[in-house]
Amino acid sequence: MLKDKAEQVLTELAQKIISSIGPSKLVVGLSGGADSTLVLLIAKRVTELDPRYSVLAVHCIHGLDADDPIWFNHCHKLCETVGVEIRTPKLNIVYGNGRSPEEVSRAERYNALLNNLDERSALLLGHQADDQIESFLLALKRGSGPYGLSGMRYIVKDDRGTLIRPLLELHKSEIIEIIEALGYTHVFDISNTYMKFERNFIRLKVLPLLRERFPGIDKSIMRSSKLCANEHELAMRYARDVYSKAFDKDRLRLDISKLDVDDEPLMMSVLRLFLYEKLVMTPEYSSVQDALNLCRISPDQNTVIPLEDGYEVRRFKNYLYIVKPGICNAKGQYELEAGKSLRIDDFIYSLEPCEDGFSCDRVLLDFDFSGSLRLHPQKRVHSREVKKLFTEYNVPAWERNTVCLVKKQGSDRVLAFGDLFITKDAFEENCGIQKYKLKISRT
Repeated sequence: MLKDKAEQVLTELAQKIISSIGPSKLVVGLSGGADSTLVLLIAKRVTELDPRYSVLAVHCIHGLDADDPIWFNHCHKLCETVGVEIRTPKLNIVYGNGRSPEEVSRAERYNALLNNLDERSALLLGHQADDQIESFLLALKRGSGPYGLSGMRYIVKDDRGTLIRPLLELHKSEIIEIIEALGYTHVFDISNTYMKFERNFIRLKVLPLLRERFPGIDKSIMRSSKLCANEHELAMRYARDVYSKAFDKDRLRLDISKLDVDDEPLMMSVLRLFLYEKLVMTPEYSSVQDALNLCRISPDQNTVIPLEDGYEVRRFKNYLYIVKPGICNAKGQYELEAGKSLRIDDFIYSLEPCEDGFSCDRVLLDFDFSGSLRLHPQKRVHSREVKKLFTEYNVPAWERNTVCLVKKQGSDRVLAFGDLFITKDAFEENCGIQKYKLKISRT
């Protein structure tokens, strides 16, 4: 390929990014291979076309390969040549729990990349057309449904942020031609030849046979992938509507009473959406099936479903929760004022304006109290012990250490019990005109 042609392709791919998102920080997952090298060059071209964009390269150090220093040095020199900032987080990869080495490494790598995103940034990944075809066959081997077979999209915007894959219409051979025409080199990862990895087996053994016997297999697979994506999106439009009515975003829980647990196809889609609230990778089919079974059994059974990244699915009465053991270890007292927030582990505490609350805009959050303490909810005749109030207000055991006493600063008078209720004493306070209540949100 001539250099002029390669420059033209580079500009066209950069312009597509500009037309897809507004001015952003473009975070590039850089391995040093051909695919990520071209993505870095595309991102740099975006900044040349529009200086309002910026680029950050992230090279993840797996710590498992003797060639890690070679990749590290190559990526640093490449970024220095191109004029791009680079960060090099070291991954903590622990194999086990029935997950393949590829799955564990991929999940840790995604987490490290996503940690560099904010509301004004986008993650650029180097997946290309050959990856799409390999992923389809791997998903077929796993018994995946329409979502797993639908492959990767050019742009995805969700709670993780914005993800862009600018190379999906290019094959590996085309990518190598482009970067060589532009005068750049790339590092070859010898692990891409190891047959112990499933993707390598598909690429080096299965696909050559399929292409020899069926010359048009690539186009057929891509077409099937697109059809699966269309079918999945159509089904999810209905599932999202049902899910939104049952999901409590602040408490990160799902109200089972608002769902038809006997409608298995719909429940499986709704539960996948629920698990996606915390999981980076696609949840395993077995995890979704276990969650469905948990919805159907007696709420008195203390069943725990382990997930990746240390999360668990638990049930308390008519709610499903995604939790991480030991999520809040708050002790002592914390000051909080309106307009600010306080983060403690996985929870954020803030004061929210309301019509029926306490009138103090500066409070003390007290986490040191006993279950025998008696509190008096507003509009109630009698007070009651905290341990009984927890049960009455349906607070699961693993969340009780996140609930605090809300006190007026400089006083022992309790204005509220977490975000559960306002106390009778709150009506006797007159610290201001605006009324507030405590809001507790999960991160």
